[in-house]
Amino acid sequence: MRRVLLALTVLSLVPSCKAKELEAKLANVQGQLDDTERQLAQKKQENTELDAQSKTYQARIGELEGELSQVNDQLTALAAEQGVTMKELSELRADKAKREKELSVYKGLFSQLKKLVDAGTIEVGFRKGRMVVKLSNAILFASGRSKLEPAGIEAVAQLVPALNSVGKRDFLVAGHTDSDTIKTARYKSNWELSSARALIMVKTMIAEGYPPQQIGAAGFGEYDPVASNDTPEGKALNRRIEIILMPQLGEIPGMQEMLKGS
Repeated sequence: MRRVLLALTVLSLVPSCKAKELEAKLANVQGQLDDTERQLAQKKQENTELDAQSKTYQARIGELEGELSQVNDQLTALAAEQGVTMKELSELRADKAKREKELSVYKGLFSQLKKLVDAGTIEVGFRKGRMVVKLSNAILFASGRSKLEPAGIEAVAQLVPALNSVGKRDFLVAGHTDSDTIKTARYKSNWELSSARALIMVKTMIAEGYPPQQIGAAGFGEYDPVASNDTPEGKALNRRIEIILMPQLGEIPGMQEMLKGS
């Protein structure tokens, strides 16, 4: 303000023509000064807002870190309260994830097999903690023989694509008989007969496209019945082929450490 008064005093002492010229220059300078002051004030305001935003973000980060720490403390406290260590808690979570993954495999396989289940060609269930696809010997083999019947070959042809759909999983083909004793020139016992039937099933499945490195054969004879052998109906149920989805033991938490002795 003092600069403006001083300028007006000076202007009053000069000729009017020159005074107008100086007044114009003064107005121009004053306008530039006002613009500069406004810009400076705006920058200060922007800097203040940026500082405030930075402090807000930092505060939020601190809050989130605090919340995370609090959750971890709560997990630790819960584990301690339940007598479970954090390692055990982590293993329980890993086991849950593994079971959920295995369940999705079961669901996927069953959906692929449903058509055969509905047709009565196969049965799907669980035995000894494993998913089992069961085929009756009635459609597979004639009595006392290990050559697949035409209906059995057709069933295998329909079954293999469904088994392939679950990815790289191992299956065990298990042969079972009833308790009636068999003794022929070819088969000395039910062990030999059940093993031969399992093996011919494996060979047929491989011929239909199942990877040979993911399948095996075993004979159980009459020693793993699912029904009583006291009735013809029970014996018919025991004469069967089971295709067992093998568990992936390496995915079970702690299994690798146990095998390594750690």
